[in-house]
Amino acid sequence: MSHVKMGSGPQNMLPAVPGRKKVYTCQACGTDQNMGRRKYCSRACRQKLLWRLEVAANLLRAMHTRYASFSFTRDTLMLHVVASGAPHVYSYLWKRTPGKKPVDDLGDLVEQLGRLWWKEHDKLRSRHQASKSVLEQARTSMVKPGQIRPQDASHPVVSQRHLSVLKLKKSEVIGPDPQKALRSAYRKQVMAHHPDHKGDAALFRKVHAAYEEMKEWLENPVVRSQRGLPDKWSYDGRKWAPPRNAPIPQKTG
Repeated sequence: MSHVKMGSGPQNMLPAVPGRKKVYTCQACGTDQNMGRRKYCSRACRQKLLWRLEVAANLLRAMHTRYASFSFTRDTLMLHVVASGAPHVYSYLWKRTPGKKPVDDLGDLVEQLGRLWWKEHDKLRSRHQASKSVLEQARTSMVKPGQIRPQDASHPVVSQRHLSVLKLKKSEVIGPDPQKALRSAYRKQVMAHHPDHKGDAALFRKVHAAYEEMKEWLENPVVRSQRGLPDKWSYDGRKWAPPRNAPIPQKTG
């Protein structure tokens, strides 16, 4: 398999740059043009990735994969696999093709691995030996199996509109003393917008309404749970879960 980089390992994945501004990129093609806070640049791009991942899932099921993850940088595509009964992670590192989207590179990688699996299966009539042949094309990774296993994570869902009206940061709401932070923000906005201080009556009403809503939220916070891995697509033996954060392609080497 000439296109799979043997022995390169996960060290090609660059660490996040401290203080770097968050860049939202398409989880399918990696573009950051006109993304805003979206996860995909278009519905068609999303559908193409989901189809590619389902094709990959068919191969992973044939190989009795326990867990897997998929991610990419500007130069490299990474597929990490935890096979059933194996104590370590197998890593496939695919050199990105200039001008090609990562979703298409993923298709090329899976097609090549799939052809090998079927070739060995037809020759030996053994699913186990076919899977073994595919795993032999990978590199035994230093990544721990627990790092590939999808995890459940919860995060609070707070109204950005209420925070904006109260000039309140989300970090303050989920901080050690959110009630104090809320009261302090409310008092500041009341002093700035109270009609008795020549403030805007309509805006004052919005401030009061936002305060009441946030008080109620603090008593019964809304929390959203998501299963997956940060910046990687993850597979749990049945289906893929999207990244908890959009991947930021970085130049390797």
